[in-house]
Amino acid sequence: MNTTPKKRHGSSALSRAATSGFIWLFVQSFAARGIGFVSQLALARLLLPSDWGTIGLAFTVTQIANSLVSFGVDDVLLQRQKTIWAWMAPAFWVSFTFGMLGMFGMFAIAPFAAHWYHSSELVGLICSIAIATPLRALATVPSVKIRAEMDFKFLAVYNTFEIIALQTLTILFAWMGLGAYSFALPFPILGVVKAVYFWRRSPPTIFRRFQRVQVRYILGSSSIVFASRSLIEILNQGDYIILGLIATKDVVGLYFFAFRFSVQPVRMLAGNFNNVLFPALATLRSEPLKQAQAALKACRLLSYLVMPFCFMQAAMATPGLHFLFGERWMNAVPYVQILSIGLPFDAMSWITGSLLSARREFWRSFYFAAISVPLFFVLAYAGGRIDGAMGVALAVALYYFIYPPVTSILVLCRLEISFAAVMEVYLMPSILAGTAMLIAYACSLTPYIRDYDLVRVIVIGCVSLIAYMTMLAVFRPEIYVQLRDRFMGLIVKIKRKREISA
Repeated sequence: MNTTPKKRHGSSALSRAATSGFIWLFVQSFAARGIGFVSQLALARLLLPSDWGTIGLAFTVTQIANSLVSFGVDDVLLQRQKTIWAWMAPAFWVSFTFGMLGMFGMFAIAPFAAHWYHSSELVGLICSIAIATPLRALATVPSVKIRAEMDFKFLAVYNTFEIIALQTLTILFAWMGLGAYSFALPFPILGVVKAVYFWRRSPPTIFRRFQRVQVRYILGSSSIVFASRSLIEILNQGDYIILGLIATKDVVGLYFFAFRFSVQPVRMLAGNFNNVLFPALATLRSEPLKQAQAALKACRLLSYLVMPFCFMQAAMATPGLHFLFGERWMNAVPYVQILSIGLPFDAMSWITGSLLSARREFWRSFYFAAISVPLFFVLAYAGGRIDGAMGVALAVALYYFIYPPVTSILVLCRLEISFAAVMEVYLMPSILAGTAMLIAYACSLTPYIRDYDLVRVIVIGCVSLIAYMTMLAVFRPEIYVQLRDRFMGLIVKIKRKREISA
């Protein structure tokens, strides 16, 4: 008699927590987007393309090695929400040990990377970033505790602070003339800050006695997560690795600048959806159909948000970069346009990846990653051989246009979601967003508008937004209502908080 109300109450509480988390992280996402954009503008004026290229090459080493920070411990630990207290100590020591190994591994490989890319400056850059690796590992377990509690407000506030601090320090160091080191030096500083702040908020019990079987379980379950993450990091750096071997630092810098500019909407929106959704999906593990339907719903909402942002970015690239920097970064425009159109097709795979983790299907995630890496490198290498950096950009966009949607289709259709429902997540948003951007771009080329970059940017932004929302209301009214209600709810919540604080 009492089980049904309890389930409904729990489901309602879970829904409210997820919605609240989405709102907090959505606000943080837009704040971060604005901060990142301003920082990108400042750094583009303070640093040369060669500086961007040098740090891009350093990241090919450090980003891959940083997959050792948690060794997949966070995903495995989050699966143990009900008994998390008993798993904190072994999880901490495993995570910290591999963080230390990651740091010393980067120290060792730095000279080889400098020789490989013909840049002695990489040694100091890689070592500077490496110091942050064990520092970040200190915050792994406290972060999992906070996510398990669904305290997304704390995470959103801290993430916003960290983004502001990271960009401020980078700009400050660039203004001081530190070149590529401007990107590297903030990492160890903020690693200390995060460790201290997260431990004060949610200190883990690290000296509790634990059994060897727990360590073996963490290592066994985490190893496949670690392998998957390592493969994904190798893939994420694959285009820079290839460009570092076939192009100059200036060309690598232009591409690195363009990629950072283009990927922001995807990483912010998809990343925030992921942080909110994963704990919720983990609690639905005993209800696989509801779990899959929740993932599909999140994919649909994310797609209708990320597609217009990225397509608008592509349309604004030429007048926007010319208005801000003149001719200095115009060679990066084609890369921005190509990547902005290809990258949003990767966003939904973040959610289906979380779905696999929530279902503890770590081996399946590994299989997808193992196939993706050689496919990505073959495409990127072929593109680079055919047309240099432009060929690499086209190959990267082609990869994201094809492979991530295929993996999402395979994951969701296997869980009784129809093929048509999954394809709609990709086709309809891209058609509506693409049509809206073409209309807006055509309007920006009319007489008296095409000669003024700032006016073109404003026209593209306003016309595309109006056209997209109009088409959404006509062709997908349920999505339009859902987005409208989310935004109205967000505004009401902000007003209430202001009234309370006043």
